[in-house]
Amino acid sequence: MSDLTVNSTNSVRKKCPPKDFVETHKFQGFGENETGNIPLTFIINAGDEYVLFEDFTENHNKTYFQVGSPTLGPEFLDDNLLVRVTTDSSEIPLEYNVPLSQTRAFQLENVRGVSVQLNNLPIFFQRQISFYLEKTFCISCSEGGTSNGM
Repeated sequence: MSDLTVNSTNSVRKKCPPKDFVETHKFQGFGENETGNIPLTFIINAGDEYVLFEDFTENHNKTYFQVGSPTLGPEFLDDNLLVRVTTDSSEIPLEYNVPLSQTRAFQLENVRGVSVQLNNLPIFFQRQISFYLEKTFCISCSEGGTSNGM
C-alpha cells in the first residue's frame, strides 16, 4: 500500500502510518449560536509577557492562531502588541508587532510557544486581547519514536 493518497482536490498528501493518527486541538472560547474561530479573551498588563500557549510534546504540528485587541481610541494607534512565537526551527523566537485594534492570523509549523506583551504603554495600563488557536499534530503509536506523518 502506498504512503501517498490523493484527496478530492487532486493534491497528493502523505498519510499517517497505520499506527499513527492525526488530531486537531482547539484553544477557543464559546458562545451561544456562534461557530468558527471564537477567541478567548485575556486582560494583560503593560510591560508583562504573557504566555498564551506552550507545547511540551515532541510531535510534529501545524498551528494556526489569531491574536488581536478590540478597537481602541485614536490615541493608541502608535502602540502595539508584541507576539513572540517559538518553534523547533529556530532558537531565536519569531517576533511580530500587531497594532492595537487589529487582529492578525498566523500559520506556522512546529510551534512550541506563543506569548504576547504590550509595548509602548505606561506600566499601569491594562488591555483586553483575544486569542484563538488550532494545533494539528501527528501522534506515532508505533515503536521507534515519533513520525512526521502529516
